[in-house]
Order: sequence, then structure tokens, then C-alpha cells
Amino acid sequence: MINSSKKYKKDLGERYPLIGNFIHYHIVHNKIKKADVARELGIIPTGLNDYFKRDSLQFAILWKLSMVLKHNFIAQLGEYLPYRFETIREKALLEQLAEKEAIIQKMEIQLETMKELIRK
Repeated sequence: MINSSKKYKKDLGERYPLIGNFIHYHIVHNKIKKADVARELGIIPTGLNDYFKRDSLQFAILWKLSMVLKHNFIAQLGEYLPYRFETIREKALLEQLAEKEAIIQKMEIQLETMKELIRK
């Protein structure tokens, strides 16, 4: 007999984290009322409970949940990827840090020069 199960459902949790667990944990951990979340999403509370059981969600639903719960689930999931991604803000901060380090290095050289002048 041919296996009719969908390939993306095989090996659940090995290729990607289960999003329903993330959402449920965040709501329970932060003591947020599920009824309030469901009301803001415009769904019934049992619909929200169904999200907790899912291994994947549509991007639009994930986006709405992130907005309602004021938590970036997309970035949280991104942390589980095997490679590093730098945001625009992180890149800007790294550039700023490099500039500051260059300034500190120049100032240390100037300080050493001043110390030598004072010794003489």
C-alpha cells in the first residue's frame, strides 16, 4: 500500500520546532488569559486551543499572534535555525561598535604618548 501521509508531517519536531507549543508556553508562562487573546484575534477560545495543538501555522496567524501578544514569535523561531542571521539593527550596532573600538584604540595610543611625554 502507498503511504499517503504528507512528507512535511514526517519526523515532526526534528526539522522544525512545533509552533503550537511556543504559543501555549508563552501564554501560560506570562499568565495571559486565553479568552482575551481569542477575543483580540476575533476567534472563539476553542479555535485558539486548536492553535496550541498544531505543529505549524500560517504566517498571517503567527503574525497576528505576535501582534496581539506583543512577542516576536518569528524571531524566536529564527533562533532555532542552524545558521545566524543579523538584523539591520544588529548590523548597525556592530558597525557602531567597530567605530567605537577604533576610537578607543586611537585614544589609548594618545594616552601612551602623553605618558611618555610626561616622563621626559
